[in-house]
Amino acid sequence: MNMKLYKSLFISVAALGLFAAAGFSNAQSAGAKSKKVRVTRNYAASAKGTDRNVVPTGQYAIYTKPGTVKGARLVASKTTLSDLANSQSSKDYFRAYRVAKTNKGSYYAKVVSFDYQHRGWIYVGKTNPDSDWASVGYGLKQAQTTKQAAMPDTQTVQLTNPGVINSLWDAPYRSQYRAKKVLVDTTPYGGEDFTVTKSVEMTREETPYYYIVNDNDPSIRGWIYAGAVIEQVPTPTVNNDKIVYAKIIDADSGLVVADQTLTNTRTDLTNAPAFVATELGNGAADEAKLGAYAPGYTYKTLSAADKSANYSAIAGATYGGTVTVKARLASNSQPLDTIKDANLISK
Repeated sequence: MNMKLYKSLFISVAALGLFAAAGFSNAQSAGAKSKKVRVTRNYAASAKGTDRNVVPTGQYAIYTKPGTVKGARLVASKTTLSDLANSQSSKDYFRAYRVAKTNKGSYYAKVVSFDYQHRGWIYVGKTNPDSDWASVGYGLKQAQTTKQAAMPDTQTVQLTNPGVINSLWDAPYRSQYRAKKVLVDTTPYGGEDFTVTKSVEMTREETPYYYIVNDNDPSIRGWIYAGAVIEQVPTPTVNNDKIVYAKIIDADSGLVVADQTLTNTRTDLTNAPAFVATELGNGAADEAKLGAYAPGYTYKTLSAADKSANYSAIAGATYGGTVTVKARLASNSQPLDTIKDANLISK
């Protein structure tokens, strides 16, 4: 064989081998690259924040990156997350705020705990959770941090301890991620009426909260711990056209022994003095219901002056007014003036 031809063939075969080897190497690199897990989308969750309150299931851990991506480091183990899932404290809820998708079609949610102690990525399946957080699964499930509660019997309330301890919040404390105070110091509103418009209870702690609105300034509003307000029972409307207030005084001690509200329900008595006389008598004799209002008391042993004063008070009774009469215990059989006279005579 011609030496030149031999060399030419040798060089061609060697070159072909190198080309084939290079092609095989490139094919291997492309194959390895195609198998590598990488994030293809990473975006902020668009659903409203209250829909993105979640708790971990304990089936998947939280990582610094989506868990199958190279370089992901453990943030919270499955054991830790299982404990947080069963927590009775609202600080251990999570808020999901970003979503990532890998080239393998897996979705991950980035979450942060309400107390800021745990933050990272957790696997949530092959379906985009941002389309329906109520259906999120695998590593997370949706949480309802509060539940509806009964309204108080009286919706008008006042602050029991105005100041900085019980502030007004834009959401019940720790019912939402980054719940904040809308009114730090309630001191200026002590003694003012607020109206309760909503009532909830924390799901985990069962702590009650009211949403209150200031009656004088509706811009002063927010959530407050229910124990920081007291219900204001409205004063019932009284029809003074049919009422006389009566006080019975012990003639010896001067103490009030009966304080009564007399209500005229009779149709045959239209005048207040006649009505009071049927209830208390004429102030000089044991008539009507004196004994029912002041058991053991009598007019009989009163001095003439006290009897006369009683008679005048009853005769001058008016609806809506107060009648004050004196009486003495029946056991004190001797009129007070007689005792005084006897003492004077003995001297």
